[in-house]
Amino acid sequence: MDFLKNFVYNFHQVSNPSLKEFEHIVTEKSFKKGHTLVKIGEISKNFYILKEGIIRSFLVDDKGKEHTRTLYTPPSTSGNLSSLISKKPSILIYECLTDCNVLECNYEQFYQLSSKYHDLAIFQYKALEFIYIREESRILELSMLNATERYQLLLKTSPGIDQKINQYHIASYLNITPVQLSRVKKGLLKN
Repeated sequence: MDFLKNFVYNFHQVSNPSLKEFEHIVTEKSFKKGHTLVKIGEISKNFYILKEGIIRSFLVDDKGKEHTRTLYTPPSTSGNLSSLISKKPSILIYECLTDCNVLECNYEQFYQLSSKYHDLAIFQYKALEFIYIREESRILELSMLNATERYQLLLKTSPGIDQKINQYHIASYLNITPVQLSRVKKGLLKN
C-alpha cells in the first residue's frame, strides 16, 4: 500500500512494523457518487483517507437548506472526528460528490494501535494538528475573505473542482447562493 505509506510519511515517518499493522486494519473501498459515509444521528466508527474523488460534509437546517462545511479532496482524511472521539451521534452528513476511492479504517482499532506504537501516536497527533489548522483556516476564510476571494482560493487549492461537482455545492461551501456564485464567475471573466 504505497499510497498509505506516502500519506503517513507526509506527517511522520513511522517504522515498518507500525506501518504493517496499520495496513492490516485498513480496507480499500470504492463508493459511487451520492453514497453517504456518515448519516445524521449515526455514531461514526470509521475514518477515511481519500485517494480519489470528492467528499463533502454538510448539515441541514430547520428549513431543509443544506450547508456544506467541508469539501475533501485527495489526499486527505474524512469522517466525523467529533463523533469518532466522543462516540456521540453525528450532526453532519458525509457524502461522496463523485465516485470515490478511499482507505477505510476503524477509529477504535487505530486508536488501540497508536497506543501500542509511539510513532503511530505521533502520526495521529500530527494529523490532528493538520485537521485543526485546516478547520481554523476555513473559519478565517469565511470571516476575512469576500466571496470572490474565497472562490479563487478554492480554485487554487483544488484545481478543476468547478468542473467536477455541482455549482450548488460550491456555492454552499463558499457560504453564498448559486446566483451570487454566478455573479462572482461573471465578474472574474470580465477581469
